[in-house]
Amino acid sequence: MARKHLISFISALSIVLASVSCVQSQVFHIPSTIQDGTAQAQFTSCETGLDAPKVRPINESAFDWWYYDVASADPSDLSSVVVTFFTSSQPAFPFLDPADTVTIANLWVLFPNGTLWAAAADGDGATVIADGKTSSGMWLGMGFSWTSHHSSGYHIEINVLDVDVTGTITFPPVRAGQNLEVGPHVGWVNTIPDAAAVVSLNIGGTLLAFAGTGYHNKNWSDQVFAAHVASWYWGHGRVGPYSIVWFDFLDKTGTESVSAYVAKDGKIVAASCTLGSITVRPTGQNATYPPVLSTPNPTGYHIAIDLGEEGTLAVDVTVLTTLITVNPEYARSIGNVSGTLMPASGAPTMGLTGMALFMTVLWFQGPSPNF
Repeated sequence: MARKHLISFISALSIVLASVSCVQSQVFHIPSTIQDGTAQAQFTSCETGLDAPKVRPINESAFDWWYYDVASADPSDLSSVVVTFFTSSQPAFPFLDPADTVTIANLWVLFPNGTLWAAAADGDGATVIADGKTSSGMWLGMGFSWTSHHSSGYHIEINVLDVDVTGTITFPPVRAGQNLEVGPHVGWVNTIPDAAAVVSLNIGGTLLAFAGTGYHNKNWSDQVFAAHVASWYWGHGRVGPYSIVWFDFLDKTGTESVSAYVAKDGKIVAASCTLGSITVRPTGQNATYPPVLSTPNPTGYHIAIDLGEEGTLAVDVTVLTTLITVNPEYARSIGNVSGTLMPASGAPTMGLTGMALFMTVLWFQGPSPNF
């Protein structure tokens, strides 16, 4: 059954992973109801591939999701789409609406004129098949599914008659993703950092069709979301010839962890989780750092990324439109990007421009950490 409304929900990171042995099965059947037993999470690569479920069973403390987004690369076009396939209880991930199922699919759409539209569908369970070269996921009884193959890319199919939306989202083939550990007990599989994706959706008789920057990651945890998160800044986009993914995370002790990914014309030039390889700081209005719940979301970010011998990429992101906001804990936005490459020697390369999709999360409970 589908639910048409904006959803208070986050989709971009994984928290708290426990070490378990690799799952050998290539077919995973996920019940729709909360399961008994202790959840165990997997953070080592396995033959079943990066898209296989990474935590089982889904009890009241566990969540697992598959996240996809596409944003137009044209600064004059606001079009963007986010799709998330979820297996989670609401107690484990408090940004979900209460539901009678742990198998949920979500769709968020921003039309070119800035109109927001969103829907959620509750499923009767899910089946995921993964063998390292191919994967597929079917959220049963709702009309959301995906298939992928290393030679043909990803294909997402949406056919939800309850809210009158049909269509496809396609990603071309890409090289294997990276398995990143971005902080203590924090894991993240970034399967597609950047791809030339194509969207074709019919929503209530209105066609949304565009090509843009596509992204896919996978996230999971065997513990509740609120147990470990203080704040994070995450996003991805393109600026000139560079594709970038950034992540700056604070745990509840005030310890900062980071992750940086940069490719130039499709070739990776930086990929690091070393503190100092990237800094992400708020700018403009409400540019308080470290952030606190009493501070509204900032209107921009300054990002500096170490590219080694190539120099430093300095990027400024400006919020153009907020896609989802759950004050004061969460905001997902789309925005303009400007950048400058500052080489170790020689003149800077200025005037780099592009678009990005990004989010801010704050989850302080009680007194703020002692920074």
